[in-house]
Amino acid sequence: MISVIVPIYNVKAYLSQCIESLLCQAYTDLEIILVDDGSTDGSGALCEEYRKKDSRIRVIHKENGGLVSARKAGLRMAEGAYIAYVDGDDFIEPDMYERMYAELIKQAVDVVMCGRFEDTGDVSREVFHGIPEGRYGKEELLKEVYPRMIVKDAFFEWGIFPGVWDKLFRRECLERFQHEVDERIVMGEDAACTYPCLLNAESIYIMKKCLYHYRQSTASMVKRIPDCVQEREQFRILYETVDKSLKKYADIFDLRSQWKTYLLFLMVPRACSLYCGYEKLPYLFPFPAAEKGSSIILYGAGAYGQRLYYYLEKTGFCSITAWVDRNYKELRSMGLPVESPEVIPSVSYDAIVIANTYERSRKALYQELIGKYPKEKVHMPDVELIFSEESMKAFGLTENAG
Repeated sequence: MISVIVPIYNVKAYLSQCIESLLCQAYTDLEIILVDDGSTDGSGALCEEYRKKDSRIRVIHKENGGLVSARKAGLRMAEGAYIAYVDGDDFIEPDMYERMYAELIKQAVDVVMCGRFEDTGDVSREVFHGIPEGRYGKEELLKEVYPRMIVKDAFFEWGIFPGVWDKLFRRECLERFQHEVDERIVMGEDAACTYPCLLNAESIYIMKKCLYHYRQSTASMVKRIPDCVQEREQFRILYETVDKSLKKYADIFDLRSQWKTYLLFLMVPRACSLYCGYEKLPYLFPFPAAEKGSSIILYGAGAYGQRLYYYLEKTGFCSITAWVDRNYKELRSMGLPVESPEVIPSVSYDAIVIANTYERSRKALYQELIGKYPKEKVHMPDVELIFSEESMKAFGLTENAG
């Protein structure tokens, strides 16, 4: 009944845990499609070992073509009436598909979605969709979901997460939209499928239950400094192709303004590559009070903080006197030179920079820090600056961006 598609590229260290979590599902009527997307680390051979152990497993070996290509290949092979995805370096709870399938049938909906655990080492954090639990028919989707489906009122606060892996789809609801995704997209590929799919769905059900484990690692693309020209081209493709897709379905609901906000959410942590003229700014974008050449404490070692750290270490745009995070123990075990926030009083600095794009958490951290340290030295991302005409143009998100 359910086809689970697992795109795999050089994740051998985590792959057994992923596959075992599928084989141990309480719901057993599964077809498990492992798509080896040209792996070079032995992942493909491990897929074959598992194929011999369980008749539910099918394996595709293909030349490397990227995540979108792998998902499409798996979907073409899939025979199930319902489709699910699991990334090869993640894993799921034993009752995930039992619970989701039961709700899909009970609620008679096109898509069921759950919350996720964000796992950093041994620390696991529950994360839920920003739309309340419940069933939403088309009328409710139009009134209650679509107006805040990608982003709610704040920058940035999720409505529905774009990931395809925390969802169970009726095949006929998903298939067309997955195959329409441009295979050149390498960032934001989930959103390119999920949001057009949900616009065309007649009904959805949101569960307030975390069932998927999303692994946080230091190997993420966002944390490395890639070629600027290549990264700008990747985002141009993402912006233009999805904008075109959303325009096609604008008669249902126009998501293009939310889409642009989502793009900014992806682009701000990557501003060193994507903001045209970044290196000429007299301050560290988007922190106008953190002047170029100043000494800073970088607070936050998530995806955003890691990207900023590597950029500043490479360029010396600002000097980092300390890199701190509450979760420093786990992060240090992953090889990151992160310290406890308790070191802040012992170091000199011009500014404390909060590397966090999530509204609630950055504001809570800001309030905590200004209670301990001089307010004029504590800085959050400046949202007005991010949405300014100058910034939108520098990010290539205006008609006259060049």
